[in-house]
Amino acid sequence: HNHKKIRFEFRNRIFCAMKSFALLPALISLRTSSAFVSTFPKGKSVHRSKALSLIQSEYGMVPELDEERVSVLFDFDGTIGDTETPAMKVAYWEIAPYLCVEANDLPGSEEEYVRNNAGKAFEFMMEECDKTRKAKGLATIEEAYKAGGEDPAVMDMVNTRRSDFGLPPIGTVKYSTLLEQQKEETVISLSKVARPVDGIVAALKGLKENGIAFAISTTSPKPRVPVSVESCGLSGYFPPDKIHSGESDFDPPRFKPAPDVYLRAAAHEGAMPERCVAVEDSESGVGSASNANIGLIIGYVGASHVPSDRKAKHAGALIAGTRAKSGRGAEIVLADMNDLLVVVKKYVQDGKASSVMQDVRNLSINGGFWHKNEAGEVEYFKK
Repeated sequence: HNHKKIRFEFRNRIFCAMKSFALLPALISLRTSSAFVSTFPKGKSVHRSKALSLIQSEYGMVPELDEERVSVLFDFDGTIGDTETPAMKVAYWEIAPYLCVEANDLPGSEEEYVRNNAGKAFEFMMEECDKTRKAKGLATIEEAYKAGGEDPAVMDMVNTRRSDFGLPPIGTVKYSTLLEQQKEETVISLSKVARPVDGIVAALKGLKENGIAFAISTTSPKPRVPVSVESCGLSGYFPPDKIHSGESDFDPPRFKPAPDVYLRAAAHEGAMPERCVAVEDSESGVGSASNANIGLIIGYVGASHVPSDRKAKHAGALIAGTRAKSGRGAEIVLADMNDLLVVVKKYVQDGKASSVMQDVRNLSINGGFWHKNEAGEVEYFKK
């Protein structure tokens, strides 16, 4: 017991010390370019072997990764917490004064903006907005934010909507930047409104009862995610060491579709990426999992930010893999989180995504699912 405890503590210290994780992709990736790969026993590669040797020479030991261990790595917003919609609405009304949209048109633009930007970091939204502002000869968002003088009619509309999310009028609390304001106020709002997606509590309970490990692998920052986890009543399933953030755990941040946060989560779980399962609701998230060579990628379209009439289209986008370097997308997309356990158990049993998909129509998936058929077309199936 003491040996295992020491080994676990050592592994954690290594990965905390290596905050930039410059070596992490090399350390735990088994799939690299053909120029670097030759087969070792049990499928180990020269690339991985050299990385392990380098870490051993630096620290005297190497973290132990169990090649048989399976861990389910969840995105958070829109897969565990039904938080994508409220978080994106807060983001929309934070950036609204700078979108070059008339006050009366802002409410009507909200839904489309939320849908088009779901899963994206606020930094990316600001970059896109600044491109539009630059084309119009306007100052950047942060320059305008510091200067003040926003359209009063727009600000009246913004402050009216902010009250719906439990936020005070702009200017009540002073922030140095809009980005700081957005991050702080999203935490405040989600601490009040975050709720779990339907079926996730039963799914987590089932995974735990079957001895299947799980953790969170998200772009979203801390403390936003821990606060949301608590608001969802899921702290018992996700203590702090089970929450990994692409923004908060890396310097500089590593946003999806970069693979880093999945590689980090897998390493902390003591699992090889290709033995893990990713659960994702966004194209960038699927891209991140694919770029990390996660063994099985499960898409999910059951949260409130994906309307019923857009589920099929969204599922197709997750399967398309447009944000992955290899073009690999989700193998299967579920509409109901209650169906997650049966798919994961099949993967634990068979060990390969291809084996799961060969038998997927025989699984007890009650909510239906999307996948690629033999012709390479996205197809919906429900018993």
